[in-house]
Amino acid sequence: MEDHDLSPILESLQNDIAEIGPTLQHIVATVINEGISEYPVFIAAQEIIDLGKPIFDREEVQLNWFFNASILEDFQRKGIVRGERLLSFKRTYGDPLERACIFVITPEIQQFVFVPYEIKREA
Repeated sequence: MEDHDLSPILESLQNDIAEIGPTLQHIVATVINEGISEYPVFIAAQEIIDLGKPIFDREEVQLNWFFNASILEDFQRKGIVRGERLLSFKRTYGDPLERACIFVITPEIQQFVFVPYEIKREA
């Protein structure tokens, strides 16, 4: 796979997360506290996809991306994350209450990124 400049994608995601970060944090806390998974994952896509469950109605919330909620175990069942990539994923995952794990899907890339819920803007 070619290397793509993720800067525009990350900027677009950060803009959305500035709006929906508290909701994403609440979803993560619920998933972890209810014992559903230690690894909540959000999916951000430019089109509606059949992975995870939709969490925002784009008619009501103006976002750049469609966001779905899922868990690492779903990615394992679908064969998206397995073997050595699973161990690497868990090492990279970090604190889900500090930053969102987002599986970004565009025509060019399918990649995990980790984005802080609160973006510190330069003054």
